[in-house]
Amino acid sequence: MMHKTYHFHVLFLILILLSSRANTQDSASVTPDSTKIYFFSNNFETQGPEFLMLIDTAVTNVEKYDPPSMAGKNYATLGNPGLACVNLFYKPIINSGYTFGTTAFDEYLFFNDSIKYYWVGKPFTHLYFIQGAKKEQSIHVDHAQNVSRLLTVGLQFRYVNSPGYYQNQESDDKNFVFKTRFHSKNYRYIVLTNYIHNKLNLEENGGIKYDSIFEKNIKPGRDGIKVNLSSANNYYKENSFYVKQLFMLSKRHRFQISDTTTEKSFFGNINTGNISHSVQYSSTTQLYQQNTSDNAFYVFSRDSLDNTHDSVHYMKLENRFSWTNSDNAKKQLLTFNLMLRHLYIENSINTTNNYYNQLIPTGEVNFRISDILKLSFFGDFVSGNYNVGDFNLKAGLKFRWKIGTFNYQLQNASQEPARLYHSYSSNHFIWENTFKKEYYLVNKFNYNYKTLWTGLNIFAIENYTYFNEHGTPAQLDKNLQIVQASIRKLLNIGNWSLDTRIYYQKASNSYGIRFPELMGNASLFYTKALFKEAAILQTGLNVFYNTPYFAYSYMPATRSFYVQDTKEIGDYFYGDYFLNLQIKRARLFIKYHNLGYLMSDFRYFTVPSYPMKDGGVRFGISWMFYD
Repeated sequence: MMHKTYHFHVLFLILILLSSRANTQDSASVTPDSTKIYFFSNNFETQGPEFLMLIDTAVTNVEKYDPPSMAGKNYATLGNPGLACVNLFYKPIINSGYTFGTTAFDEYLFFNDSIKYYWVGKPFTHLYFIQGAKKEQSIHVDHAQNVSRLLTVGLQFRYVNSPGYYQNQESDDKNFVFKTRFHSKNYRYIVLTNYIHNKLNLEENGGIKYDSIFEKNIKPGRDGIKVNLSSANNYYKENSFYVKQLFMLSKRHRFQISDTTTEKSFFGNINTGNISHSVQYSSTTQLYQQNTSDNAFYVFSRDSLDNTHDSVHYMKLENRFSWTNSDNAKKQLLTFNLMLRHLYIENSINTTNNYYNQLIPTGEVNFRISDILKLSFFGDFVSGNYNVGDFNLKAGLKFRWKIGTFNYQLQNASQEPARLYHSYSSNHFIWENTFKKEYYLVNKFNYNYKTLWTGLNIFAIENYTYFNEHGTPAQLDKNLQIVQASIRKLLNIGNWSLDTRIYYQKASNSYGIRFPELMGNASLFYTKALFKEAAILQTGLNVFYNTPYFAYSYMPATRSFYVQDTKEIGDYFYGDYFLNLQIKRARLFIKYHNLGYLMSDFRYFTVPSYPMKDGGVRFGISWMFYD
């Protein structure tokens, strides 16, 4: 057993520094540039003066439009945009409170914490359209405008539709957000609201029946290759309503105030801050359907006589009460965030219903020792009738100096495996498990200097839960250790740029976890300003590679990825050639996807039996209007 407690040795340093004196900021307000477009998230009040962020208007990476393949992401997919995917670079999912456990579609969903609230002086609209081979298309619209001096409204819509190259592979994803922001004249009272609608309608073909037919290119017409499921589909629907009210207990500045030096102790700098209450209601339905003709795919099927109509529904109502002394107008020596969450959940799997109540107290403290050194501490604890005793503790250190920025985070967490692992009943699978709590001890280091970024993660995991080779939940009876290292370097020489990312990861055993040991992603491109910088032309090549490994297989009926030991994939170079053009606020791209197709190298799998798309041309335009 791992030792389940640890000490934050930096507490001694904090006690010494509490009596010290440091500089704070005061005086005139600094107003953001009215010609630029800013946004903030729903927890902006805890983020200090850096709560406003600029949107990305650069031409670089505009051709990386599919969410799982955007810059910095590495996912294994089912070969068609909009379908299930899984991260190739391991990242634990540590949540406080109830979770059902379906994560395969997360890259194509909108979440409350990712909603952008824009700070604009004029109406802002961002249109994004992509057209590809085999009628692939994607449309993204993001709009915000001020209805009055006090009220801003916005909407966001994304549509992904791609019939795919193979039978029964079509994706049809629709996401919609309506959002508002209201503030009083003195900015002491603020209300944020949003409505989120996620709807995915996905055909599931279970992969091609014989991989060799594809690998030998026996049938170049991909729609003639037999697949495992001809009638199956997954349906996912979520509706969410969110309201947050925030009241500042003392005078509030709109934006960061300029520097003037005053000396105050830590405790002398604490202000009354603000209090807030938020409520979120969400209702989610998942449905898997297929005809009996496809039952042969499920070797462990319980029922071969009836058509499949397996449904899962869960409703969650969450209230949050919080108090923070953080100030969005000035840097502070000491900030704290105190929060109490109450969750009520109703979970229904076919005809079985369960009800849960949870109370989760949460606390966070941040020490700004100086502009060089910052310390942070976070903790929460779950009580109620489910996930009882779960906790999540974090301690962080940030050191910024002339030679770069160093970050360290220590995390200790204990959590119940997601509900899906414990109990499930369907036409093809049924299980009732009593698993132990998962325990995580995580050390994260990262360092960056100018155009160099490095990271090192060390995970120690006890009772790791996963889906085994039969597609059913299992739990490791031995400890799991994982080491990850990553490095990114952006090299600019004249008009040429080389952006290289390398990832290494190693697990102490591979019984329940699978990922490539080594991955690399490189972009070589040439950028040139044209017509007195009225336009920017960029052309280049993206290449991705990973070492061979026994990758996860995908189980449509449970929407989950599981381990397998029969097919090794990888050792393939995925290459795209692209041409990007920016004219004022319009960005256009055209690219040829999967250069390996031209070389007749038919080994492009990232998930067994799910070939990636053949080579083809994609075209897209991203246009921002701000007037």
